[in-house]
Amino acid sequence: MTSAFLTSTMAAAAAALAILAASPAGAAGQGGTSREASVLFVNGRIYTPTGWRSAMRVEGERIAGLGGPAQASAWRRTASRVIDLKGATVLPGLYDMHVHPVLQAKGGEGRCRIPQDADAKRLLALVADCVKAAKPGEWVTGAQWQASLLEGTPITAATLDAVSPNNPLMLFDVSGHSIWANSKALELAGITADTPNPEGGIIERDAAGKPTGILRETAGRLVTSKLPPQPQAETARRLQQNLAMLAGYGVVGHVDAMVYRDDLEVYASLADKALLKQRVRGCIAFSEAGRPNPAFEQTLAARGRYARRNLDPNCIKVFADGVPTESHTAAMLAPYQAGQPNAPPTGLLLFDPAQMGKLVTEWDKQGIVVMFHAAGDRSVREALNAIEAARKANGPNGPIHHVGHSTFVDEADLPRFKALNAAVEMSPYLWDPQPINDDITSAVGPPRIDRVWPIKDVFANDALVIAGSDWAVVPTPDPWIGIETAITRRNPGGSERSFGLGEAITLSQAIDMFTINAAKHLGIVKQAGSIETGKSADFLILDDNPFDVAVTSLHLIRPRETWIRGERVFARRAPQGSKE
Repeated sequence: MTSAFLTSTMAAAAAALAILAASPAGAAGQGGTSREASVLFVNGRIYTPTGWRSAMRVEGERIAGLGGPAQASAWRRTASRVIDLKGATVLPGLYDMHVHPVLQAKGGEGRCRIPQDADAKRLLALVADCVKAAKPGEWVTGAQWQASLLEGTPITAATLDAVSPNNPLMLFDVSGHSIWANSKALELAGITADTPNPEGGIIERDAAGKPTGILRETAGRLVTSKLPPQPQAETARRLQQNLAMLAGYGVVGHVDAMVYRDDLEVYASLADKALLKQRVRGCIAFSEAGRPNPAFEQTLAARGRYARRNLDPNCIKVFADGVPTESHTAAMLAPYQAGQPNAPPTGLLLFDPAQMGKLVTEWDKQGIVVMFHAAGDRSVREALNAIEAARKANGPNGPIHHVGHSTFVDEADLPRFKALNAAVEMSPYLWDPQPINDDITSAVGPPRIDRVWPIKDVFANDALVIAGSDWAVVPTPDPWIGIETAITRRNPGGSERSFGLGEAITLSQAIDMFTINAAKHLGIVKQAGSIETGKSADFLILDDNPFDVAVTSLHLIRPRETWIRGERVFARRAPQGSKE
């Protein structure tokens, strides 16, 4: 993914936000309402489970009818407004099933953003600018460095000291699972040669045992725990911006993949002000990259007080492992092909399997959804084993638990998702050639790399397949990039190189992954996820029909309008319809 492409997508998102704030629909999206008693849409191409329709009647929050010209003529008499779609396409709203809008709102990966394709010279120049803009002694935080692009430059504290000798500085890598810190940050965190590796983490050291400045998994918390907290009002303001951006991409619901008590408070406050439009599931952090959340039990017990119509906090997030990059922290069944002196040969499993089986059994009994971060094939297997323990103890009809990322899945485990009624999430949007995938290829090697993100295989095994962006780990939460690259396994717009090409899927499968499958997992399939009579009026109006354009142009699609529960929450331009 090129820097120019990333810059253009982020610029487009910023433009969408500006339009959203300025338009009448934007005002509705910020807490007003554009919902009317009866709205009739005519002359469209409306995508339904039983074929294309040209007319749709919306009564309040729900779809009251779908049909053709004859039905449209009959419905016109009672419509309070008629919108002429003029051939535009209408699709169900999209869902992002693994995203971090509140973490990003809290500055989770810092304000010093580094393009993922930056080499060492550019990275250090950008970081130097961030340091110059900071106050003396102020923390400078950012992301996203990429190890494969820094060859020849030592990834050490001393390298960062050269551009930030007096300000504590820490940078997340592209995965968000490794931190690169300067000496001042290590000093404030109390990290010395005598500091032991925390459980589930690695402090990388040189031959003399001195910390290098690289902290993997839970070791990163030694530094991040020293960062000053952001005021909650600022988090709410930034979260509202992020939700508006998601609406601009056509996202009508999402799973916030790691929330704490203060995050639930922010979401609930937006809901109480009618500012939360999307359906949100918030997954309470049991652990953060393997490190226990000390407030977990209290937050879980209090989750009911944060539940709102659009906010479901009945979910727990568990880290099973790290990532299969040069860090070698994803838990694999077979050893990595390249050596990593600071990591075990098969990576890190971040929980005790027997204990996790008991925990999931208890949570399942309470009706709580469990969402696993599981990138390696061993961690996927152990997540499924924990779900299996719950099914054996409690029966098959409990919550649909969620195995997230699923970068590598052993073939023997493919049928288990359906058998255990578990959702398999393919995330993040890295299904095309990118620098981080070069790291994964070097770490894992053939033949395993040929089945990376095995979306086709899990579909073939009749699994419930969902998709998540993992933004802000990736530069943009644009689902249209995810849809295109799931189909092509090439860069947006096409490329000679591919990544996991044998796992490419069809457009219909990709749309299902982002719509009806997501609704099934969220337990709202009777109310949402497709355009059907009686369901919630959650839909997108598009200028381009995804089934008509070249597959390499799918990433360019942008909604003209996004509607949730019969309310237009986003408009890219002034509505084109009028009463006829």
